Amino acid sequence: MAAPIPIAIYGRDGKIAEAIRELLLPDIDVVHTSLTLSSASTELPLLLSGALSTAPSSGLGSNASRPESDRLVPRAVFFGGGVPEEEVQLVQRLVLEKLGLDGAKGEGGPKFLRVTREEVLAAGAKGPDPGVIAGIYRRKVEGL
Repeated sequence: MAAPIPIAIYGRDGKIAEAIRELLLPDIDVVHTSLTLSSASTELPLLLSGALSTAPSSGLGSNASRPESDRLVPRAVFFGGGVPEEEVQLVQRLVLEKLGLDGAKGEGGPKFLRVTREEVLAAGAKGPDPGVIAGIYRRKVEGL
């Protein structure tokens, strides 16, 4: 079996993020979860640039329980539907700037994926449904 794809999540609800994390295993490993703009805008650029000393302040994600030497750098960032578009854009920009990719439109850098509320509702859910959200992310992450 191939190693799981390490990803980070920036979402508003820790319980939903943890449920999604469980549903994405074993092929997708949520290594870091940010629940606020402050943590996402500081922790994600550092972690995605390889600073393994960056543990999730939320305490969520598999890197939270790993020693620094065993932590993983995410290959993608998943944004929850409750994160406003301007925050998605800000975090993307900060990550790409930290990686020196801001002029290259992020080519060769991490992937940024978002599940919108509209996608969740179109998939038949009545609200934030971790099973539906995980399924949408799985489809979006194919080919990473």
